[in-house]
Amino acid sequence: MQYLETFVDTSRFAGTCYRAANWRMVGVTTGRTRQNKTMIPQAAPKAVWLYPLQTDFREALCAS
Repeated sequence: MQYLETFVDTSRFAGTCYRAANWRMVGVTTGRTRQNKTMIPQAAPKAVWLYPLQTDFREALCAS
């Protein structure tokens, strides 16, 4: 399964253009950065958006 992935800073943007282009919001990050050594968030949480690159992505996700 292949997807495109992007992150949207929800404190500044709503992600309207991704929703209009049929991207799917799948969750929100914790606000930690790659260099963060502690569990304390250092950045604003971001929405995670995915865009499937296959037309039969639903069947592929539900297959056992």
